Amino acid sequence: MLRLDGVHLSYGTHVALDGVSLDLAAPEIFVLMGPNGAGKSSLIKVLTGALLPSRGGAVRLGQLAGARAAVGLVPQDIALYSWLTAHENCLAFARIAGAGLTEARRLSARALALTHCEDIADTPVARLSGGFKRRVNIAAALASAPAMLILDEPTVGVDLDAKRTIWQTLLTLKELGTGVVVVTHDFAEADTLADRVGFLDRGRLVRQGNPAALLDDLLGGKKAIDLVLARAPNAREAETLRSMSLAATRVDTLWTTFHAIEDWNVGAFAATFESRGFAIRELRLRDPGVEVLYSHYCNGGSAA
Repeated sequence: MLRLDGVHLSYGTHVALDGVSLDLAAPEIFVLMGPNGAGKSSLIKVLTGALLPSRGGAVRLGQLAGARAAVGLVPQDIALYSWLTAHENCLAFARIAGAGLTEARRLSARALALTHCEDIADTPVARLSGGFKRRVNIAAALASAPAMLILDEPTVGVDLDAKRTIWQTLLTLKELGTGVVVVTHDFAEADTLADRVGFLDRGRLVRQGNPAALLDDLLGGKKAIDLVLARAPNAREAETLRSMSLAATRVDTLWTTFHAIEDWNVGAFAATFESRGFAIRELRLRDPGVEVLYSHYCNGGSAA
């Protein structure tokens, strides 16, 4: 549906995008991840046509039958008329997209149904909870019946139930044939949604592909082993853990390594650490996820 070919974008001397090439298709959910300042906002602007590349091209390859707009955007900030109801907001955005009144009513009802907002359709946005505002924010973008929907941090600041509802909406959109692009820092969101994931770092799309295939290429089928310590290690102990191929996480008592499970002996593994004075509270064996890929491709680390 949309192709970027060697896109460069600069703001004066600052390079925001550096040779980004990307094909987006429907039905598919593409998840874009990267650290702050990586160029994600700039890439969104190119995808939506808000900015033209300095060099390279963005080409729309086609549009779904029945789609009124090529690309719809759900911004991170709530972009709604707070004094209007959820239905009135959707009606307004459908009309802005050029729909007649009868079609706008149909599109509004469809958008509210897809986001599970029928029960609050007649409630002013100002009176809605944060989770419902997020859902109506998506509904308003859907009211233009876009062929592709781009969402910037769609679940930031909402509880798990609201997240799951939004995730279900996006999975339903894919089933209905809509292309979906999600920009997020939420690893659980990426693990749940991504058919493909791309990692943007310092303006370059350093890797993209199916998450399971990327993990297999990186780890060769190894499983993740989480080592939960009874207390946080001191600097010397932390260096010892690193020398034993463990990586620190955002929790100071949690360290992770990767191992081929067919030759893993739990008792011997635990004894190796206990013999060096580490008190182990828990060992967890799990399938690795997108967080491993992010750490490898965006933080300069190594998960292998």
